[in-house]
Amino acid sequence: MIESKIIAKNSKIAWAIAEKDIRIYYAKAPSIMFGVLFPVSLFLSFVIGRNMPVDKAIPVLVAQTLLFASSSIGPITIPLERRTRTFERFLSAPVSLITVLFGKMTAGFIFGILVSSIPILISIGFFGSQLTNPISLALGMILSALGFAAMGIMFAFLPGQGPGQVMMPLNFVRIPLLFVSGVFIPVKELPPIGQIVSMFSPLTHSIELVRYGLGGENFFSPILNIVILFLYLIIFMFLGIRFHIISQRKE
Repeated sequence: MIESKIIAKNSKIAWAIAEKDIRIYYAKAPSIMFGVLFPVSLFLSFVIGRNMPVDKAIPVLVAQTLLFASSSIGPITIPLERRTRTFERFLSAPVSLITVLFGKMTAGFIFGILVSSIPILISIGFFGSQLTNPISLALGMILSALGFAAMGIMFAFLPGQGPGQVMMPLNFVRIPLLFVSGVFIPVKELPPIGQIVSMFSPLTHSIELVRYGLGGENFFSPILNIVILFLYLIIFMFLGIRFHIISQRKE
């Protein structure tokens, strides 16, 4: 009984933190740039002139948007709140570090889902895309948004009081993922070593689940896509919490 009350209380606190981040940070230039404009710019530069069918292009755009939108909130909000000492005030409230991090992750998750839903609605409403497997699409978007949000939180432990000090190393991971995940070259056209590498990229499985949900064909099994995305979610959450705990102890 007591544990359930504690969980309910921490859930309300985490939601309040997420709601505050949604209200304050979503319209900020860094969030828009890294979460929306950057993946859209990459998508347009990749698609224009290639006559790529919509059913192949939309899953790539959705997965890219999930990656950049979901993983951008934590690395923006946490350094800014360190600068204003808001982050430390959370912990002295007292609010547990894990609750704060879950609130940040929830904000990134919501941002990623909302932004990435736009191209799906446009493709269904204007380009005739068909939602053939809504469960696959929903699982792909939810697991991807949660996993990428947790990845952003994991990198946000890095010391510094400016988003750029976190975004730079984060982009050293995000951008290479684009080249091994079937974004520019389909996985089935990669050499065998490239296919093996792509299997270990979470972005690959995001693209495949979204594509499968919209009636496309996959290279890997949807079950494998779900399992790997879930494993990455657990790994990113665990490492993110551990890194932040260690960072707080040093301070």
